[in-house]
Amino acid sequence: MRLLLPLLLAAVLSPAHADFAPPLGAQPTVAGPLTQWLTLGSTHLSEKSGQWRSDWLDPLRARLIAWRPQLITIENLSGAQCEMMRTRPAQYARAYDTYCEDATPYQRSLGLNQADAETRAEALLANLPGVPSPAQRRQLAMLFLAAGEPGSASVQWLRLPPHERRAGDTLSQDAARRLSRSSGRMNESIDIAAEVAASVGLDRLHAVDDHTSDAAIAQDDPSFEAWAQARYAAAVLPPGWQRLMALDKAVRDGDSLLAYYRAMNAPRAVEEINQLDFGGALADPHPKAYGRQYAGWWDTRNLRMIANIRAASSRTPGIRVLNIVGSSHKPWYDQWARQMSDVEVVDAEAVLGR
Repeated sequence: MRLLLPLLLAAVLSPAHADFAPPLGAQPTVAGPLTQWLTLGSTHLSEKSGQWRSDWLDPLRARLIAWRPQLITIENLSGAQCEMMRTRPAQYARAYDTYCEDATPYQRSLGLNQADAETRAEALLANLPGVPSPAQRRQLAMLFLAAGEPGSASVQWLRLPPHERRAGDTLSQDAARRLSRSSGRMNESIDIAAEVAASVGLDRLHAVDDHTSDAAIAQDDPSFEAWAQARYAAAVLPPGWQRLMALDKAVRDGDSLLAYYRAMNAPRAVEEINQLDFGGALADPHPKAYGRQYAGWWDTRNLRMIANIRAASSRTPGIRVLNIVGSSHKPWYDQWARQMSDVEVVDAEAVLGR
């Protein structure tokens, strides 16, 4: 009993989980200003094509431009990851077909593979004069398309004067048509990210999405898809998400669209839907633990996205980084950014105006 009593007391008095302590302490000494991360949770604008107009985004873009980001990331796969997936169809055909744009026509036009196009684009970027010529911007746009980086190609296109937005200087007719976006289909990586980047004088975007994490979910098990569909069919949208959907349906101009984005980026705005989706998945009792596989996939994907942002922004510490991503990702972005010793998370709602 004399030996048992101290152990029992220790078990009662000790916390079940140790308090989280950052490896370098709560406030380590940092040389220079912190890197600022502003994460804008967005709806996927492709779903709004034909319903919303691009000029309705002007008030939102104006606030982001006023913040003067120095690096912008987007929820797209990099050209390098798409190329890896293209060469491994047995593993990644589904992800490639869903998330990657075929860059091979632009590669054939230039006689380059994806890696060489990326290398040449980086070299040309590094040696751009203060005022690049239209020919240099057209060359860069074509190299970015061949490298599988259409977002960055669009930045170069938008930085051209309107009368210079044409084929020539290696930029093919097909590439010019692609960049002119004649289909009118909206996309936040272009209509927000590329437009803001061009307005503040940036030359590229950074694609940080990741779908190598798809290996974490049971794509080879047909019952996994049935399980997922049944969950979505049975879901009852929580009140907070219903309020956001009401704001979505009320969008009719720039002011109402800005109000929707402001609400979507308020603290805990998407907590209820994430609890329903990923929290509910963790608690799902399926004998094959599909829910935990699904939640593990989501964590893995977000961790790799965060690592990509960290890698891109670490080259120039102390800058302002704007991340544009689907709204469900934002809590994961902000949580892990707060664990970085030299990163400050910026209040998106404050930037958009309360």
